Formats: sequence, C-alpha cells, structure tokens
Amino acid sequence: MTIDEVYKFVKLMANKENRGWIKPSEFNLLATRAQLDLIKDRVGSISQDGVVNGYKDNSQLQDELYGVITEATLTVTSEVFTFPADYLNFLSLTYNGVEVDMVNSSSITRRVKSQLNPPTEDFPVGVITSTGFRIYITDSGPINNGNVILRYIQTPTAPNWAFNVINNIEVYNPSSAVQLTLTEGTHKEIAHRILAYIGVTLREANIVEYGTTTVVEQGK
Repeated sequence: MTIDEVYKFVKLMANKENRGWIKPSEFNLLATRAQLDLIKDRVGSISQDGVVNGYKDNSQLQDELYGVITEATLTVTSEVFTFPADYLNFLSLTYNGVEVDMVNSSSITRRVKSQLNPPTEDFPVGVITSTGFRIYITDSGPINNGNVILRYIQTPTAPNWAFNVINNIEVYNPSSAVQLTLTEGTHKEIAHRILAYIGVTLREANIVEYGTTTVVEQGK
C-alpha cells in the first residue's frame, strides 16, 4: 500500500469507531512508531542474561526486512568500533571475515581470561558498549585495528503523508510523500498497529466492509 492508502484505511476505521479525526501529523508520528515496533518484534531483543539473540534468519524475515538490513565497515575510536549513525538493531559482527562471538558485559572478563576457551583471531569475542563494540582476540585487551563488518538493522526513514492545503482541505501530495520503508507484506500490520495505538479494535466485519468499500471505490 502507498502511505495514502494506509492513511485512508486508518481514517476509515477510526471514524467508524467514533475515535475522532486523525490529523496528518498524528498519523505520521504513529506510522513511524508502528514501523519501528514491528521491526523490534521481528528482530527480537537482548535476552535477560544480556546475550544478543532473538533474530532468527529465515526467508519471511528477509522478505519483510530487506529494506532495512544493511552492512557497514566500522571505524575504531579508543578501542571501540563505533555504531553507524543509522544503527538500530544488531544482527551479526565479523572480524577479518570471522564471525565474532558476542557475550554480555558481565561475562566478558571471565571469557577473555578463560583457560579453556580464550579469544583468538580465529575465535574472536565481542561485547556491545554504549558507543559501539569491543572485540578481543587475546587476553591483553580489546583490539584497535582490523576489518570489522557489522550487519545490522538501520533506522528506516520516517514515513510522511505529505499534503497541500486546497480550499482549507488537506490534499495528498504524492511527490513530497515518504513511503513506508518496509515491504508491502507488512503494511496491513502497520495499519493495525496504528489503530491499536489510538484504541481501535478491528473485527473481521471491519476488514470485510473496508475491502468491499475499497473495491467499489476502485471500480468508479
């Protein structure tokens, strides 16, 4: 769906439920939030023990998230490989072509000093800090060089239902609009999330009626 179609859907459902008019600024804010929340749910979050996990790579997730999956070669500052400016969620990290084993901050010291499983160039160990990543290949401290590539979820561009005001009416302006970054398969869920934020509960009858209305409108 275009951003205009999503907005029309949200307005129709909200008005049916007597939840009031949804201003473009409100819609744009909620659309941004819905897209980010959907990404968070798909990717997962850091577990309670601090280990980076949750993301399960499969074809459906690739189809839904490919617009925000990217890679970057990281630069180092004071032994920290810093986050890209558009960094949102971690997927994986490699050092000189070898995947880094990510651990939580409470266990990094124990792992670095381990006699049984210490970090090496072939088995690097990493930890996320507030500004980026520390990577260890020996017990002497984090490295400050090497080819480090981060695979990550980038922050999507905020969607925008743009408009011109004509005769005091807001009219959609497709040339200035910013479409949803995520793929078509996620758009209905994004619309449902926006409606949930404003307190609209969708029932099957709502969807059927909306579909019928859309078909009629498109047939005119």
